[in-house]
Amino acid sequence: MTTPFYKRGTFDATTRSISALAFIEKYCDKVDSLDLSGNFHDYYAPSCKFYNTNGVVYDGGAKIWTWMRGLFGSFDLCAHEHNSFRVVPATAEEWDPAAGAQWVFIDTTTLFQFKSENGEAREVIKVPRFLMFLVGKSEVEGQGVQGLQILEARIWWDTGLLGAKKG
Repeated sequence: MTTPFYKRGTFDATTRSISALAFIEKYCDKVDSLDLSGNFHDYYAPSCKFYNTNGVVYDGGAKIWTWMRGLFGSFDLCAHEHNSFRVVPATAEEWDPAAGAQWVFIDTTTLFQFKSENGEAREVIKVPRFLMFLVGKSEVEGQGVQGLQILEARIWWDTGLLGAKKG
């Protein structure tokens, strides 16, 4: 894809025809399943950097996946309600053109529900989030999903919304 793409709403046949968005749909499904038992390199490149909203940078796919397991391990529910997608080709200044990298921007509302401590259902918390993924060719042959990985990630969200409801 060499031209920018924009779509309101959720994944559909049009988004699935764009390799970066088809990959991100599989990634979102994996996160929403809360089963992060697989290998990090299915989704994150070994050299990936993940810039979190709190200023912490996770350096490397293995560290990112470990952090995600800890974060999402607290929940019985994680569900993304996608509002819009944008896909923009990365420039040569941003990434090696051989990677075919594309920026995927996602405006989403994520529903979280903490695990119950006493068997009673917990409140579902809706958190607006903005996700930015650089998706390109896998760094290592045989890794990734359909030959793609996240090469860089950035996320913006109010983590305080979860902290206020955890107790």
